[in-house]
Amino acid sequence: MSAAKIPIRQNKTLFNSKFEGYKLAFLEESRQHFVAVGAPGPGVVVPKLPATAKLSYRQVQNRIRHNHLHPGWNSFKPANGDITSIKEPVLFVVDEDYMLIALQFDKTTHLLRSKRLVQIPAPIVPDNVHLEFPTVKPISPDYILVSDGAFNLYVVRIQIAGAECEAVIEALTTFQPDESLQSELMTPCGLLEAKAFPASSDEQELGMEIKFIVHYPYKEGFYSAEPSPHRKSDTKTVFVVSLCTIHLRGASSVSGRSGDTTMEVDPPSEPKLLFNTIVHSIRGTEIPFYCSLDPSGDGYVIGSNSTYKPTKEPVVDQTTRYLEPGSEAMELDKTDIGAAPPSEPPYIWTQTDTDLTICFGLPRGTTKHAIQCKFLRQGLELQVNLSQSTESMVRAPRLENMPLFDQIQPDECVWTLEASTGILTLSLEKKHSKTRWTQVFAEGVDTDPVEETLDPSVFAEYRSALEKYTSEQPNAAPGRDPSALPSVAQDGQEDIDEEGEEIKFSWVQAEDGSDIIRATTIGTGHDWIGQAFPSFESHPSESQPFRMPTVCLKHDVDGLVYSIQHKPGATSQPMSTVQQGEDIMKFVHTDTFDALAFVQASKREKRFVMHNPNGRFTAIVESSRNVYIYWHTPGDKLKQERQTVVDVSKGKQVDIIGCQLIGDGILVILMEGKHGALVLELD
Repeated sequence: MSAAKIPIRQNKTLFNSKFEGYKLAFLEESRQHFVAVGAPGPGVVVPKLPATAKLSYRQVQNRIRHNHLHPGWNSFKPANGDITSIKEPVLFVVDEDYMLIALQFDKTTHLLRSKRLVQIPAPIVPDNVHLEFPTVKPISPDYILVSDGAFNLYVVRIQIAGAECEAVIEALTTFQPDESLQSELMTPCGLLEAKAFPASSDEQELGMEIKFIVHYPYKEGFYSAEPSPHRKSDTKTVFVVSLCTIHLRGASSVSGRSGDTTMEVDPPSEPKLLFNTIVHSIRGTEIPFYCSLDPSGDGYVIGSNSTYKPTKEPVVDQTTRYLEPGSEAMELDKTDIGAAPPSEPPYIWTQTDTDLTICFGLPRGTTKHAIQCKFLRQGLELQVNLSQSTESMVRAPRLENMPLFDQIQPDECVWTLEASTGILTLSLEKKHSKTRWTQVFAEGVDTDPVEETLDPSVFAEYRSALEKYTSEQPNAAPGRDPSALPSVAQDGQEDIDEEGEEIKFSWVQAEDGSDIIRATTIGTGHDWIGQAFPSFESHPSESQPFRMPTVCLKHDVDGLVYSIQHKPGATSQPMSTVQQGEDIMKFVHTDTFDALAFVQASKREKRFVMHNPNGRFTAIVESSRNVYIYWHTPGDKLKQERQTVVDVSKGKQVDIIGCQLIGDGILVILMEGKHGALVLELD
């Protein structure tokens, strides 16, 4: 593994010191069009996890940010302006019955058409296996790769018959992990990326090599050799990322070489069964939220809050952290207070759709000055400093940045102390309302979780028992501070400064995965904001039909846009200097969205943050209501730009599950169920 670090530099000439703010504007109703998706039928319904599902925090987070709307290949016009080669723009979605649906935009009528294309076989798995969401990846102008969320991937040929989109399944392949990484439990994989490249093994017959990247959790063989960014040291669910390849003979087109799109689809009698080869596998404690194959085929880039290592590299086992008295995760105060009875839980908790309540029992007379509590976006810090003279048998909790099951809203969280009884109550506001927590702390950290107290009356009884238990301790001092004191005033501002996480990018060589170059910022850290909408343009000076999507990173209050570049063949060079490393992966600051980091931080319910590939705007999409468009004029440093706000819900209860561009300035917002999709004509 290479240890070369690659700088992410800023181009100060792209900063706009004159910028003052955004001027609010609304989009006319005539430029907003609703369309039913997959009609007749229930539309696109996202499968809900049962309350008993045991998923790690990262798996839950990955499901929340999954985009159920997938782009087609020719969504944007070529850079050379040749409109004769443009297909009808198309998007894809898979409904709950595994029906592949196409959304085509009619440039004449400015309307979106929905068409059911082909039935994907529904995966058959045991009830206790939780599938990933189906995913569609455009791999060439005429082919897409569809994952069923289990183990099967289908190669689907897309052609235009007249004005209509047609599809047929030509081949399928089933992914299986390396023998050394196989588990007794069935582990579905999620599709991260896929592209087709010209096959070089047979010059007499057209064909293509399909490279695809999947991820899946692995809990049995090893833990991460590096601690999670959310915890100084803990055992985490490990995620394996595998690069695979399959060959499809007789394919009509590959990347950059379009076939005849006027022919009618001639479906094969049966899809070809293709065997895939795992090129290599790497491991980490996160599911990558950025993944892109390089057009050269040399390798790929992944972005995450943690780094990745080859699975063959030796690992360091770590001490499991339990939420038990005396453990490293919840340590006892250094005072000689003994140990609580093992039958007593360290805390009790309950929840509603919007909040979570946790109660700890402390010695009666504990004051607010003994409590240090800080609410983080993805964790909780709590320390109680008891007096040396305390002879209570009550536990003093100590949590050091413990990752929670899901995200919270730190500014809305408070703690209260009933000093007369010793009851410490933490009130957490959920970031994702209606998300049912199966435990308080993240899986892998809380290996023996406390069960939720579902009955309010039982919860009240527990509180009464705690009050009695704490008030009857010998030598307990009388309560001196009966007031309930929130911690927001003393900790809120510090939390704002600490909640961001530094983004790390890695280049992974496509041959064996042994060359991984970590790219970290030099100087001020960069936090992840989002990436560009995928676009597959034809560049007149290049044979490459696609580029790696640009990324937007936080810098002070701005959002900086970087393109990721790679010099083919550079991986064979020595990597002892930064200059040589930058040939392999180079970050070029291409544009700046003024004050974007500041405005997006205020959007508590944001689900998608993506920007136009041409730098014209950034879209911030909430989970249930608003779409915010922040405009930008490339090349100009204006004092004021536009902010367009669209209420997608139109007064209804909706759940936004997808967002993509289809053509220039045409934004499609996908909603769950019969709400369908909303087309926004921005330009």
